[in-house]
Amino acid sequence: MASIVTKKIKEKDYLYLVESVREGSKVKQKTVKYIGRKRPVSKEEFECMEYSRKEKDWVLNEFKDELSYQDHNEMKVSSDKNKESLVSLDEVSKEKMKEKFLSTFISNSSAIEGSTLTVNETFNYLFEDVVPEGHSKKELFMVSNILDAWNYMEKRCDKLPTKEDLCVLHKIVNKGIESDSTLGQYKKVQNYIGEVYTTSYLFVDNKMDQLLEWIKHSNSKINNFETAFQSHAQFEIIHPFVDGNGRVGRLLLNWLLMYKNLSPLAIHFNKRREYISALENSRRGKVEAICLFMRDEYLEMYEFKEFILI
Repeated sequence: MASIVTKKIKEKDYLYLVESVREGSKVKQKTVKYIGRKRPVSKEEFECMEYSRKEKDWVLNEFKDELSYQDHNEMKVSSDKNKESLVSLDEVSKEKMKEKFLSTFISNSSAIEGSTLTVNETFNYLFEDVVPEGHSKKELFMVSNILDAWNYMEKRCDKLPTKEDLCVLHKIVNKGIESDSTLGQYKKVQNYIGEVYTTSYLFVDNKMDQLLEWIKHSNSKINNFETAFQSHAQFEIIHPFVDGNGRVGRLLLNWLLMYKNLSPLAIHFNKRREYISALENSRRGKVEAICLFMRDEYLEMYEFKEFILI
């Protein structure tokens, strides 16, 4: 059982999260986390502390493939076909195909967070220097920032991401949108997804270190697609930044796919409800949900028509 206690140090009051531990016939209080200077702590904030202290915000308790071998093989074949289709193109055509994918990825990733720029408007703005009318500065910042973050990721995806990489991605993604004082830093205050709890800011460093370590070890234990899909769900459960977690999380997803030389994925806005539902089911421990959702998105994105021999 945990509680918040006040300790007076040099005439000033400080708050600590402590848990009661029985040692023989005595119950002692063990400090779990330092909270800060004395202030009101809401019921919701304390419950997030308990949520994290009890590891309820961690769902990757084992290295386990949630999808079948056939699922993995179908996605790998789709990825390989996509790469094969690009090989025969000249450099200009390859660049155009890349711009097409990025316009799709960026527009949809932004739309999931409330942007109204279409794929065509995003393409014209990012690659043709045509500023669309009727959109806020935030929407324009959002798409141009994601492109900059993608370029950062693409130059470094031959290695696994570090904490520093994720913080740089966040700094780029939310430049001009979020306060400079919180850019590129893990959250120092509690955030929520509607009424859903996220990892307590007191534990976010620990949980993100745990996730990055899990990613490192998963590469030799489960399928490459599984590493990307499952770690994306865990990242969103932690929600390590004040804002921009969805956009950074979808960049992380693609970083891990591209690290294994797999084609990237754009989650489409018209699947937002199913996507959120899959993440929520994963939060409840049913990690298979996000893997199934991602599988369907991946196979739909890279669907190729078979040749008919006559």
